[in-house]
Amino acid sequence: MTYSSRVMAPRHRLALALIGGLLAVRLLVVLVSPLELYADEAQYWRWGQTLDWGYYSKPPMIAWVIRSSTSLFGDSEAAIRLLAPVLHSLAAGMLYLLSRQMFGVRAGLITLVAYLLMPGIVLSSTIISTDGVLFPFWCAALYLFWQLREGRAGWGQTLALGAAIGFGFLSKYAILYFGIGIALTALIDAPTRRAVISPKGAGVLAMALLILTPHIIWNIANAFETVGHTVDNASLGGDLFNLENIPKYIGDQMGVFGPVSFIGLIAGLVFMRGGRADTVATRENWLACFIVPVLVIILFQSVLSRAHANWAATAYPAACVLIGSVFVRANPSQRLWVIVAVITAAALQVVPEFTAPTRLIIGLCVAAALLAAGYLSNWRPAGLFWSGIGLHLALTAVMATLMLGPASWTGALGLDNSFKRTRGWQDLANQLALEAERRRPSAILVDEREIWHGIDYYARGRLPAPLILWRGGGAAKSFAEKVPLTDAIDDQVLIASYRPNYRPIIAAEFGQFTASGRIGVDLGFRSNGCPLVRELRLYTASDYAQLTLKERAARKFNGKTLDARPPCPPLAGDTTSNE
Repeated sequence: MTYSSRVMAPRHRLALALIGGLLAVRLLVVLVSPLELYADEAQYWRWGQTLDWGYYSKPPMIAWVIRSSTSLFGDSEAAIRLLAPVLHSLAAGMLYLLSRQMFGVRAGLITLVAYLLMPGIVLSSTIISTDGVLFPFWCAALYLFWQLREGRAGWGQTLALGAAIGFGFLSKYAILYFGIGIALTALIDAPTRRAVISPKGAGVLAMALLILTPHIIWNIANAFETVGHTVDNASLGGDLFNLENIPKYIGDQMGVFGPVSFIGLIAGLVFMRGGRADTVATRENWLACFIVPVLVIILFQSVLSRAHANWAATAYPAACVLIGSVFVRANPSQRLWVIVAVITAAALQVVPEFTAPTRLIIGLCVAAALLAAGYLSNWRPAGLFWSGIGLHLALTAVMATLMLGPASWTGALGLDNSFKRTRGWQDLANQLALEAERRRPSAILVDEREIWHGIDYYARGRLPAPLILWRGGGAAKSFAEKVPLTDAIDDQVLIASYRPNYRPIIAAEFGQFTASGRIGVDLGFRSNGCPLVRELRLYTASDYAQLTLKERAARKFNGKTLDARPPCPPLAGDTTSNE
C-alpha cells in the first residue's frame, strides 16, 4: 500500500460514515415525524394506486417509487416518504466519486458535505418530491458522463449512462437541462465532443430513447397533458419583465444551496477564473455547463413571470462538485469573509416568516459568528465553507426540533405559516367524513385542489359518496378534476367550499343551494398575528347545470365572494386566502 492510499483510505471511510450516519438519522426523522402529507405528496400517493406511464402533471417515476415503498410498508406517511433519504444518499455517493476523481479526496469530502447538508436537500430528505427522485439519476449521469469523456467507460457504464438519462426523464422533465449540459460540454471540450460523436455516444442515446419511449407514447395517447401542464406552469400569460423578482430569486437560491456555498459558487464562476491550472480550468468549465444554463434560464423565467425556489435545483449537483474545487484552491482572504458575512446577514432580512427585529438580530448574530470563525481559522476559505456548514447544521437542528416538537413551539416563534401545509388534514378529513356519514349525499364537492388531495388521502375508504373537485370551467386542469360532476350524481350534493370567490359561481350552477354549516381546523397564527384557519363552508345543493364560459362572463362573477372570512393581510410570497 502506497503512502497516498494509506492517507486517502480513512477519508473514504469518513465519506461512507457521513452518508450512512445521515441516512440513519433521516430515516429516523421520517419514521417519527408528526407532520402530515402536504397536497403534492398526497397526489403522488394517489397516482401510485394506479401505475401508468405518465400522469397529469408529472412523469411516472415518483408514483412508481411511492408504490414500491407502500407495497412493502403500507400507506402511512412514513412509508410514502421512506425512500426520499435513501435516494439522496445514493446521489451524494455519486457526487463524491465524481469530485474525488476530478479534484481529489479533500474536494470530494467538501462536495459530499455540501450536498448532504444543503438546506434544500435537508428539506427534500424529509418529504417525497420529484427533485428527490430525479437527483440520483442526475448525479449518476453526471458521473458516468465524465467517465465517458475520460475514456474510462466500457459498454456497461455507457448503457448505464443512457439508462440514467432515460430514468431521469421519467422522473422530471428538468433532465432536459442535462441535455443542454451535454451540448455545451461537447461544444467547448474536444474529449467530450469525441465521446458524444462516437458509437458509445449513439449507445447512450439509444438506451435513453428505449426507456422513455413508452412515456412519449402515453403522452401522445393522452393529448400531451403532462407536457401541456409543464408549459402552463411557466405562467407566461401575465405581465412580463418583473425585474423586482431578481432579489427574491437570488435570496431563494441562497436559501436552497446555502448562503456561503452560493457565494462560493458565484466566486468560482465569475471572480476566481484566473490563475487556475489548465486541468482545473478545463474541469471547472465542464461543470459550469451543467450549472450556468439552469441558473440563467430560471432567472429569466423569474423575471418574465415567476419561479419557485426549487426550479433551479438541478444546477446544484454539479455546483457541489465545483465548490469542492473552489474552496480547496482558494487563498486566505479576510475580505472574502467580510463580504460573505454581510451578504448572508442581508439575505436573512428578506425571510418573510420572521418579524423585522427578529431578522435583524439573527442576521447580526450570524455575521458576528462568521467573522469570529474567520479570525480563528486565519481567514482560510476552507474554514469559510465549514462555517457555512455549521450554519446549515444549526438551521437543521432548529427545524428538526420544530418539526418533531409540539405545534406550540412553532407558534412561539411565529413560524406556524411555514408548517401549515403539513398540519390539520387528518382533523379536517375526520370532520368531513362525519358530516358525509350523517347526511349521506350523492356526491361531495370541493373547490380547491389541495383540499381534494388532503381529504382523498386522510378520509380514504370512509366517504360514503364520490369526492369530486369542482371544475373552474372547460376541460380538467388537474388530476383531481378528472372526474366531473354529472347529472347522475347531483341529487343531493354536499359542497365543502374553501374558496369564497368560487362560491357565487358554484351557487349559480345549482337549482337548489343552501348553507348548512362549516368545519375547520385552527393552524396557529401568522407572524403578523392573523389567525391561520383552514375552513370549509358547507352547503347542500341539487339540480346541477354547469355554466358555460360565455355564461360566466355575462354574469360578471369577477370580484364577487360569498360567506368570506374577514380579510387578513397576506405575508410576502404567500398567495393563500383562508389560511
